[in-house]
Amino acid sequence: MQVSDQNTFLKLIEKYLKGDASAEEVEVLESYYELFNEGPNASDRLSVSDLQKIEAGLKSGIESKIQSSENAATGSIRKRITQQLWPRIAAAAAVLLVVGLSIFFYTSRHLEGSAATRDLSANDIKPGSNKAYLILSNGKRLSLTDAANGAIAKEAGVDITKTADGQVIYESRTSYSDALNTIETPRGGQYQIRLPDGSKVWLNAASKLIYPVTFIGRGQREVTLSGEAYFEITKDKQHPFKVKSAGQVVEVLGTHFNINSYADEPVAKTTLLEGSVAVRHVEGSVATRDLSSRRDDVVLKPGQQASLTGTAIKVTEVNPDDAIAWKNGEFVFNDESLQNIMRKIARWYDVDIIYKDVNPNKPFGGSVSRFENISKVLEKLELTGSVHFKIEGKTIYVTK
Repeated sequence: MQVSDQNTFLKLIEKYLKGDASAEEVEVLESYYELFNEGPNASDRLSVSDLQKIEAGLKSGIESKIQSSENAATGSIRKRITQQLWPRIAAAAAVLLVVGLSIFFYTSRHLEGSAATRDLSANDIKPGSNKAYLILSNGKRLSLTDAANGAIAKEAGVDITKTADGQVIYESRTSYSDALNTIETPRGGQYQIRLPDGSKVWLNAASKLIYPVTFIGRGQREVTLSGEAYFEITKDKQHPFKVKSAGQVVEVLGTHFNINSYADEPVAKTTLLEGSVAVRHVEGSVATRDLSSRRDDVVLKPGQQASLTGTAIKVTEVNPDDAIAWKNGEFVFNDESLQNIMRKIARWYDVDIIYKDVNPNKPFGGSVSRFENISKVLEKLELTGSVHFKIEGKTIYVTK
């Protein structure tokens, strides 16, 4: 008998009240009592109409049994019948009470959920977009968001162009230059750049990449990253490509990989999609690091991720598509802590997060488009029932 079969359930209640239920039927009824007794969440397996029908049947059964006992006899006989009947009536009444509470909690919870959804939508925040700043070697700062398509700068014999699809492209017309450029995205921004060697880089929100305006005349291709970026590196065996970030250097010849190395993340992660990369821990700051200082070198294969914590590098097998979901316009969370998720949301929607009486380490899973308004992302997390959100301006309050 399925719990959604109301008629069968009501007949079983009736047999129980009459004392005609078999031992097996009594066991089934008791199991349903335990189901309801689990609390309001158990009632999610029934609709409100189901619960209301069960409630009506229980009320009717209890009332009819009490009336029958009073009409059946008088005096001591009535008392004896009532005493025999009362335990069954009491049990049914207990189930009735839980069913009634289930209806109340079910309705209240869904009304609260609807109100919360309205609140989130009322103070909604739009997703991030293509926004970045280009800082030339002379310190001049250009808004790539506001810049018109076409030539935007010329530096040390290098033409810098913005394309119609929102990329920055470098075309070198010189043999050597020590000039460095910086491209940085704010919170709520992302951008794509094609480096002087043809390599492509996608920058996530709140990230910065420092690179030469030309690689010609250099023994190696070297850039510095803070934040997160996905790289597709042009092959050049004679000139290895190196990415420096907090505490590590990633060296490649030609490959596709993602680096997540934000200052506020406890772990720096390098995920390989194609080719091969060597990840090594190095001492010193990003700017002053001696690249010859090596320890804990590891070589990744496609589908592997190197996680740097302190001085230790741990290699694990992962789904590399999850690591670049951001590049493909998605949030993907696989047993990820609430705190990690909210850091990603904070960067993309340019908001601040405040926790109130909630476990920030609780894991969540799921996926949602990065191009949805923030309310849609938060509503997905609220479906778990274990976390709720309130939007006030550019601040998100996280509660139980």
